Parts: sequence; structure tokens; C-alpha cells
Amino acid sequence: MVSALDNTRMVSTQYALKNLRSSDESSEDTQSSSAASILRSYGLDSSSASLLSNQALSGLLDALSSKDDTSDETDTTDDSADVTSGSFMSMLKQQLQEAAAAEGESGKAHDMLAALEAGTLTISDPTQGVSVAAWDIDDPDEADTESKVGRTIDVRGWSEFLNAHLERGSDGAFIKENGSYVDQTTEGNAFFGLIGSNYYYLSWPQTAAK
Repeated sequence: MVSALDNTRMVSTQYALKNLRSSDESSEDTQSSSAASILRSYGLDSSSASLLSNQALSGLLDALSSKDDTSDETDTTDDSADVTSGSFMSMLKQQLQEAAAAEGESGKAHDMLAALEAGTLTISDPTQGVSVAAWDIDDPDEADTESKVGRTIDVRGWSEFLNAHLERGSDGAFIKENGSYVDQTTEGNAFFGLIGSNYYYLSWPQTAAK
């Protein structure tokens, strides 16, 4: 049965979607301002150069809304969506390699890939209440690793989680250094985005081993 909290989240999500997809009667400037405000509230960069665009936020809000609407249905298990599985790590490495190739010689994807290979990349999913240290599936020592036990974290929504983890500047905007957000709980680097078809929070030390 849908709880009062679920209803509140669903209403909040639908309200955000309504603002993001404002009607044609609103001016383009109003739409842009509304979308940028929502992006900022979810810890996303509202600039067009960001890897997380308005379209990405729209997808996130759709997923949240859909999850609320189907909370009474039986969940199906997707191995690639299990953040503690080897199949997830395989998908993660492939996605980071493709992103690094698109970046060129350096960039955020290179840093995350280096942290993955060094064993210092952490993936968190507060919607499932789990966090795990990523491992390199191509490391001979991890050849037979099908899964690892994750660390239990508080179950919470993305907005609450990002507000608790991402550092803000004096202007209220989330701080970015060298293209990455700053995790205020570790002072390390952070990224929030799609891995496969789901959203995850990735964090790693300021200096990742190459």
C-alpha cells in the first residue's frame, strides 16, 4: 500500500515534472529558469555543457514518478542493476571506457576509470540503501568475483541524498572542481548520473592513481 511519504514524494515529483515541462503559454525564459532551479535542487549542473542535461533530469523524475506509481507491484531483478554484482562492474567499466575515449586524453571519465582500477571508486544507491567499493573485473585477483557485500546506508530520495553529500558554495550552488562535484563528507570527487539505465552516485579521492 502506498504510504503517506510515498504520496508526498509522488506529488513532489509530479510538481517538478510540471515545472520542468511548463506549458507553451510560459515564456522560454521562464521555462529555462524553472528547469535550472530544479536541476540545481537535484545537484545537477544546468549548463548545456553538462553531461546531465534537462533531458536527463526529466528521465530521473519520470523514473521516480513511475516507481511511486508501481510501488504495489512485484519488482523484477536485473543483474546489471545490482550495484554489488560483477555484471554491474562490467557494465560500469565499459561505460567509463567509452566516456573516456570520447573525452580525449583526460577528463572526469578518465579519473573515475583510474579510481576503479585503483580500487578507490565507490558507488552508492540510496534508493536501495547500499554502497559498495567498485572492483576491476579485469584484475586477475577478481576474476572469480561474482558479487561483494555492500555497505548498508540510509534509504532516502536523491534530492535529500545529494543535499547531504554535495558541497555548496556561498551562492548556494553545488561546487565543482576540475569538472567534478565535491563530496562534503569525504572532500573527494563526486559524480551523479546514469550507469546503464539507473542513476547512481560515484565518489573517489581527489587524486586518483593513474
